[in-house]
Parts: sequence; structure tokens; C-alpha cells
Amino acid sequence: MKLKGVTLLAIVTAATFSVLPIGQAFCQDSVAGQEMHTSGQDLKSAATETGESAKHAYRGTVDQMSDATLTTKVKSTLMSNDQTRKYSIHVESNSGNVTIDGTVGSRANAKYVGSVVAAVSGVRNVDNKLTWPTS
Repeated sequence: MKLKGVTLLAIVTAATFSVLPIGQAFCQDSVAGQEMHTSGQDLKSAATETGESAKHAYRGTVDQMSDATLTTKVKSTLMSNDQTRKYSIHVESNSGNVTIDGTVGSRANAKYVGSVVAAVSGVRNVDNKLTWPTS
């Protein structure tokens, strides 16, 4: 009797599995696999974007440090020069382009200050906005 029960159970189990839509179970795994793959790609993309943002921030910081360093070099040069230290000259730097602004004694002084600034290592261009009394 037990043998008939086990055989009957095996037949019912086989019939049940042959009727159930097993293909859908594999489809669900496939959809889940696709979602995991998509999530992995999204994560990889986010990591790449984060890396690019970090590079951009680094470059921006280096540029700012370079500008600040150049401004300091120009100001130090002007302060160490006997002919330029007496003037209050504002200096700004942007990627090697230096702008000088302030008041000097004459047009010749303005040209001289511009030439001193142009001689500083790292200066690519000087925008000389120095003024002098006209009377």
C-alpha cells in the first residue's frame, strides 16, 4: 500500500510540474537579472560621474591656487621694487592674465609698473588699468 501511495505521489507531482508555467519562473529570474544588471550599470555610471566631478573640482582648485600664487608673486615683486612699492596697486590674476589697477605718478610710471608685472614668471598678459593725475 505504501508503494502505491509513493507512486501516486510521484505521478501527481510530475503532473503538477508539467501543468505549472515554469517558464514564467525563469522569466521572473531573467527580469530580476536584467534589473540587477541595469542597477549595476547605473551604479557604474554614477561612479564615473562622481570621478569626473572630482577631477573638475581638483582642476578648479589647482587653477585658483595658481591664480592666488601668481597674484602673490606679482604683489611681492611690486613691493620689493623701490620704484613701485610707493604705489597702492590692486592685482588680480586669472589663468596667467594679470590685471593691475590703481593710481601712479605718471604715464611713464604706469608703463614701468606694467613692464615689471609682465616680467614675473607665469604672467601671460597684463591688463594695465593704472591711472595717473592729468594736471
